[in-house]
Amino acid sequence: MGTRQLTPTKRLTGFAALVLLMCLAVSSVRAQNILTVAADGAYVTIEAALAAAQPGDVIEVHSGVYPAPLVIDKTVSLIGVEQPVIDGQGKGSLVLINAPDVLFSGFTLRASGQSLPHEDTGIVIQAQHVTVSNNRLEDVMFGIYFADASGGVAENNVILGKPLEESVRGDGIRVWYSDDVQIIGNEITSGRDTLIWYSDDITIRDNHLHHNRYGLHFMYNENAVVENNIIEHNAVGAYMMYSTGLVMTGNQYIDNRGASGYGVALKDMDHALISNNAFVGNVVAIYLDNSPSLVDEFNTISQNFIAYNDVGLIGLPSVKRNIFQHNTFLENYQQVSVQGRGDLLGNIWSQDGIGNYWSNYVGYDRDGDGVGDMPFRAEKLFESLADSDPVLRFFLFSPASQAIDFAASAFPPLRPDPKVIDEAPQTHYAMPASMTETTAGVSLPFLVATFVLLGIGAGICMFALRSSRRPMPSPKPAAAVQAGT
Repeated sequence: MGTRQLTPTKRLTGFAALVLLMCLAVSSVRAQNILTVAADGAYVTIEAALAAAQPGDVIEVHSGVYPAPLVIDKTVSLIGVEQPVIDGQGKGSLVLINAPDVLFSGFTLRASGQSLPHEDTGIVIQAQHVTVSNNRLEDVMFGIYFADASGGVAENNVILGKPLEESVRGDGIRVWYSDDVQIIGNEITSGRDTLIWYSDDITIRDNHLHHNRYGLHFMYNENAVVENNIIEHNAVGAYMMYSTGLVMTGNQYIDNRGASGYGVALKDMDHALISNNAFVGNVVAIYLDNSPSLVDEFNTISQNFIAYNDVGLIGLPSVKRNIFQHNTFLENYQQVSVQGRGDLLGNIWSQDGIGNYWSNYVGYDRDGDGVGDMPFRAEKLFESLADSDPVLRFFLFSPASQAIDFAASAFPPLRPDPKVIDEAPQTHYAMPASMTETTAGVSLPFLVATFVLLGIGAGICMFALRSSRRPMPSPKPAAAVQAGT
């Protein structure tokens, strides 16, 4: 049998395939190239290494101080060795990433400019699928800014803003028109907000957001997941606005006590799930304003631990179609407040025979099934007066408030209409796992301090009660009084 001859066309095709394979092999080899930037390295400046780099190369930057701004316009990985510093000396933005699929990790960035109109920023990301991780940003106006940069990741960064008044700071992290961004394991402090604008499918997980204006601030987003964050010591924990499909689980909102001091505020939020969160020591744990906003939508607020806040829940009287179930309302100064005339009866306070735990419930559970035999009714007269004039909360534990509530109970015409009726109040509650772990940041010490203060208060009350029960001295006989003895 004779050998089969290849035609010129097939020879050309085979040669082209061979060339393509060689190009791919060269490309894969180039992806492994490592360029070193150091005082005694092959490159002294990061810019020189970038100029020589090919897409896929790795640039290792060794310790030292490098000037800003740094512009990254190639798909490379920049890895800091021994935390090199990029110093802006108080001018402009520090790092601008304009190429996709960049990794920027292991740097210290410091001293951006201080211009709000120019949005001076530590790291500006303007390309897709960029990861910034394990960086420390100090004295920056804005921290990390995803600008039309979908698929990005900000992970394990520390972001410290400038020591300015809250209103003139920049945002710790800002996400604008950028879908599928993940914000994971960062610490953000001394900033304005962590702001998410016009961005869908955002994940915010395992972050520590403290001493900012708003820990989180949402506007016009869909399908965000916010889970396992510690959000504490801010003016507001989270203000979520004009969005749908929010899932917020496993977070701790602690001691957010600004002028409004909300743990979480929901404004025009639809189809939200707020579950398994802890709200401790805030001015207001949960604030509801026109949420849900659509007449065919419901929000679910379940299994949250709402304890030791000034007010557990504030809602506008127009708020309806929220499902409250399995929540614990524990020793809040006021459990529920209506901001305006009306009530919150348009919401669902129990479902399938399961309601919420209320520490001020005065009913009983004769059959021991864990559900009170009488409904919980929030209908105290003094609380209704305080809803109209919050200054009156100053007298919440005074004899005046007790006298007003006693009068309302003795004379039913004085009793206000109930704000909340829970037909199946729970008689037991459990601490959430996130609050009992020893790794829960400052939340555990805060709870211990709270219980200590409660113990001191109880001791004072017991002392006062015992003093009031001491026998009075016997009156002198009338004859002795007349004798002047």
